[in-house]
Amino acid sequence: MDFRPKKTVRFVSFPPRTPSPTLSSTSDSFGSPPGPSTPPQPFPIPRSPMISPHDEYTGWQSGPAAPYGSPTSYPAFSATPAETAMIDPLLEVLPSPSIPPLLWDVMSHPDSIQLGSAYSAASRYFAQSDLARCAARSNVKNSRLPLRRMVLIFLDIPLEIEVAPCAEARWSERPLPFVTVGDVLYGIYRTLRASAVQSELNQLDTHTRELSYRMFDARLRDDPRNRARNLEYGVRRIDCLGEQRQFLGIRPAIGQELPSRRRGEDVFVVELGHAPLP
Repeated sequence: MDFRPKKTVRFVSFPPRTPSPTLSSTSDSFGSPPGPSTPPQPFPIPRSPMISPHDEYTGWQSGPAAPYGSPTSYPAFSATPAETAMIDPLLEVLPSPSIPPLLWDVMSHPDSIQLGSAYSAASRYFAQSDLARCAARSNVKNSRLPLRRMVLIFLDIPLEIEVAPCAEARWSERPLPFVTVGDVLYGIYRTLRASAVQSELNQLDTHTRELSYRMFDARLRDDPRNRARNLEYGVRRIDCLGEQRQFLGIRPAIGQELPSRRRGEDVFVVELGHAPLP
């Protein structure tokens, strides 16, 4: 039974905004963690994760299983300009220096996600029902239709991730006809963990390529137990991010941010910030 969100990865060419990551590969190599799992906790709140891990991630952070089920209604979406997609509050990018809705170092498995600004007396845990929420809705002519397909891009990495609804997601008893929060988060995680092939590394600028090698060496040094496996996988896309691994959310792509051949209404920028120290 395949629990992975459906996605298509494309490596595209457009100039990076800053000398940072750039990668792509369709390999999905997951066995053991590539490095130390350091879920971000700059704003500690006593709570435990409520996402039940799948067997694929045996040995990763575990937690009590949350009840399965689909949301009974769509969450309230924040107001956005006309013709701009409406993003679920758990995924939206807040103005700096606001605390992100979700606290997540994208190097860590989504099981480690905690609630940041989304934390409240009523919502104290990031639960499986949150994963089943609709990620974004169209705002074209006020249609408010849930998106059935999304394209995620990184401004500092010429990488596209096509995300579609997962046919057998563990966060819902039945297939959902729209892209969910879980589809987005797991799509990002799995794609960034994939190995980078040499042709991808060759397209990086010198600074970013050297950064990726340094981060790879750091993973080898910090994770001696899995050294052999990490050597087998080599440099991964996550290495090219350097310390820019704090998930800040997603937002609609605009203007020159849009890759060629893409429509603006379903393309979203993944915003990342500097990951806090362990």
